[in-house]
Amino acid sequence: MVGGGAAGLTMAHELAAKGKTVCVIESGGFEETPEHEALNAVEASGSLNDPAIRQARQDWHSPQMRFWSAEGQRYGVRNRALGGSTVAWAGKVAPFADIDFASRAWVPGSGWPIGRADLAPYLTRAADHLALGPLLNDAAFWAERGMDRPEPVAAMTAFDSHFWQFARSRRVVTDVTRMGDDFRQEDLPGVTVLTNATVARLFAAEGRVTGLECLSSLGGGQRAFVRAQRIVLASGAIENARVLLQSGFDRPGTATRTGLPAIGRYLMDHPTVRVGTVTGEGCAAAARLFGFFPLRQGYRISMYAHGLALRPGTQEQHSLPNMAAFGSLELSPQDPIAACGRLARFKSRAVWSDLGIVMRNAGVIVSAVGRKLLESPRVPDRLKQAIADAAVWINADFVAQDYLAKGGSRKVDALHIELIAEQVADLNNRVTLSKVRDALGLQRANVRWELGETVRAALLDGARLLIDDLARAGISGLEPTAAVRDGDTAALVARDMAHSAGTTRMGRDPRDSVVDADCQVHGVAGLFVAGASVFPTIGHANPTLMILAMAIRLADHIVATPPPAAGTGEGLFFTHEIDTSAEVWLVDQPELDAADERKEHVS
Repeated sequence: MVGGGAAGLTMAHELAAKGKTVCVIESGGFEETPEHEALNAVEASGSLNDPAIRQARQDWHSPQMRFWSAEGQRYGVRNRALGGSTVAWAGKVAPFADIDFASRAWVPGSGWPIGRADLAPYLTRAADHLALGPLLNDAAFWAERGMDRPEPVAAMTAFDSHFWQFARSRRVVTDVTRMGDDFRQEDLPGVTVLTNATVARLFAAEGRVTGLECLSSLGGGQRAFVRAQRIVLASGAIENARVLLQSGFDRPGTATRTGLPAIGRYLMDHPTVRVGTVTGEGCAAAARLFGFFPLRQGYRISMYAHGLALRPGTQEQHSLPNMAAFGSLELSPQDPIAACGRLARFKSRAVWSDLGIVMRNAGVIVSAVGRKLLESPRVPDRLKQAIADAAVWINADFVAQDYLAKGGSRKVDALHIELIAEQVADLNNRVTLSKVRDALGLQRANVRWELGETVRAALLDGARLLIDDLARAGISGLEPTAAVRDGDTAALVARDMAHSAGTTRMGRDPRDSVVDADCQVHGVAGLFVAGASVFPTIGHANPTLMILAMAIRLADHIVATPPPAAGTGEGLFFTHEIDTSAEVWLVDQPELDAADERKEHVS
């Protein structure tokens, strides 16, 4: 398993549960470091070098990150550590809609070789991995909640209700799921995790995979060779493509005999633009519309975020890709927690002003004390869960704002309305190999990610339809951005959402796809790809739930299918020590001894 992110760790779980022996090869350590982050740097061309786009990416992504910067990762947001993107994500997920799998005449490249029905059982299992509630992501939620559709939504004609969920941690009730931390707490016999090991290239012969070479991520020149009957690339859209390109799988005469020209192509993300900002008296109504709702299932309370998705009929009528609107809160700088702290330390320079802030926000102070209680190791986990669930049930909006503010201010000054869209697959958007090399001597990825005039026009059309619907819903005080107001496609500042996809897309024809319907690389038995890089289209939904569903489906396929003929591709050999200071975590096995050649079966 190449990559210890959401896809790789989920597959390790599933395979281990069925008695398979798995080696997870992770380029990072247990935590992010500046040295690992430097390996994420990519080269970029075109509009990705636009200062306005780079600043928008920095403003949006950096608050959740430790070492990431828009200068280093000029495209994408990657976390090189066990857990992958779940190290720093917000936990927001939703399944794709039926229309996302369909072939649509107005969306070039649309149509999956599998459908939503094929993935239904795997989506349910993926939801369990993420501790989600029922997968209700459309207007059916209201009936399940015992509510009528809200009047503002019922008044709309182009958009309808859409719901996202949040993967709440089973271990830390004030946080979202961190898959790396959870994985380290579990006892999974037969699973080996090798950290600080960056895969440099794959080996194949006679139409089947035989092994790989990895280098120490911390430098020093140490390397290891792994021989295995089956390898799964699960390291994200950029890295999956880069490893295949470094291995020459795009060239005729290699392992695939004919080569795979689509490797790295059809790069997609979710271009997102700010439609406008609601302030003043309309802000409260807009915050309620884009608010949070609890749903009880037995003793478990789940939290759903309400947004608006473009109706399928509207998509067809206006020849638009799928898209959705969500709200992002701008919290007040008048933080009552900070004011309380200044008063307690006798360091307030405006005592009466700080006292006023504290008195007007007594609920925030009380909840901050509650957060400390929930984070205390002395409080039993069951009690913590009960308190957290009760808080979600009583006021889901307050809980969501608490998470956003990390226990600080919950006063909302404004609500920004964001439009997230499906990007049409374009073979010219791609990952290639740069001439610039990283600290390990490997070629960096070079990224071209352009929206194109069609997508820009679609974003403006969607924004206009949304503004009209919000007016029908009675939302006042919306001030559109200048680009939306003026209908200026060139002035739109669209950022990626760290949802990179498509560079090893699934399909039937090796000329325009990389993997088949079972996620096996065309012409290379035993070599599979997991993650969003196999998606033919991307819909508008945050992709992690879909990534897990596809990973579970692939794990079941591997279990049910005999491995390729063994030949020389059997076993795992560490021929050199990976790194004297590397973290090596071996479940139920002694620590790796550099002096011995270890041989373990990898299924």
